[in-house]
Amino acid sequence: MDSGLDTTLTSSGARRSVWPGLWVPTVLLVLGVTLSLAIANLVASQAEELARRGYQAKHQAIVNLIASQLQGQASSADNAFEPLKSALTSMLPEHLSLRVDTLERHTKKPVLEIGSAESPLSSHALRSELDAAGGKWMVTTLPGTGMLAAPAQNLHWIVLSGGLTLTALAVALALYLCRMNFQHQQAITRHQRKQLAQNQQMANLQVEKTVLRQALNESELRSRDLVTLSGAITAELDDLGQIGFISSLVADLLGLAPSDLDQRPFSAIVAEADQHRFDECLQASHNDHTVARIDLTLVGHGEQALVPVMMRIKALKDPVQGVTGYRLSAQPA
Repeated sequence: MDSGLDTTLTSSGARRSVWPGLWVPTVLLVLGVTLSLAIANLVASQAEELARRGYQAKHQAIVNLIASQLQGQASSADNAFEPLKSALTSMLPEHLSLRVDTLERHTKKPVLEIGSAESPLSSHALRSELDAAGGKWMVTTLPGTGMLAAPAQNLHWIVLSGGLTLTALAVALALYLCRMNFQHQQAITRHQRKQLAQNQQMANLQVEKTVLRQALNESELRSRDLVTLSGAITAELDDLGQIGFISSLVADLLGLAPSDLDQRPFSAIVAEADQHRFDECLQASHNDHTVARIDLTLVGHGEQALVPVMMRIKALKDPVQGVTGYRLSAQPA
């Protein structure tokens, strides 16, 4: 199961080498550029149409002004347009030129020509014929790119720049979110790998614990078997000489159950005549920190009333607390 999880983490790590969700900024970029171009073209065409209508309105206003000023004039001389020149000059917008020609004689020289249009758009020129002041006139207005194309182009670039800027901001935000998502997934992957390593370590420790427990049980069983086969009574005493543990062999030699001797002084099963020597042996082991040997008699129950034994005693010493107890063995003599 662990190998399967490790394989899964490895494959997922390979897939996450590229930021996840990159299709989102890609879609935003394509849609943003497409919509920006479409809207910019639409707005530019509408602006150009409005500029064209405005140009037509200006042309008609100029024609109406000329017609109203020529009404009632009897002479058709060229000087009939002199009073209009200042008025037409003031109302003539920038990037527009005006030309008035007479249709009654063949001449290329205009009667009136004012204004200048840079980069004139001849295809958008408007002409109107007037019959006034006893003559026929051709009023021609010629717009320049600054009047029709320039406003549409400026608006086109403004809308396109705004759309591309918003698109760039949206793409940048999407890329930032993709990066944050990538870092978050990397943190999750690292956590999963760390957890997998910890689980593996815990499993190894559990195996080691099982092996150690089994070895401890076997060691304990081996020690009990050795104690039983030795034929000697073994016991552990506290620092006051009370029994904390005594082997089951005491039941065979003295006829006493180990549970009956728990927390009782070991001297209680020592013959009264040997109790003083037993205490001296404990004291000698306490002072010398060596194994003390003594021959004495233990007091049993029933037929095993008196049992001579050879006893060995060793003090248990702690570096901090000093002597904390004793271990002893009693071998029947």
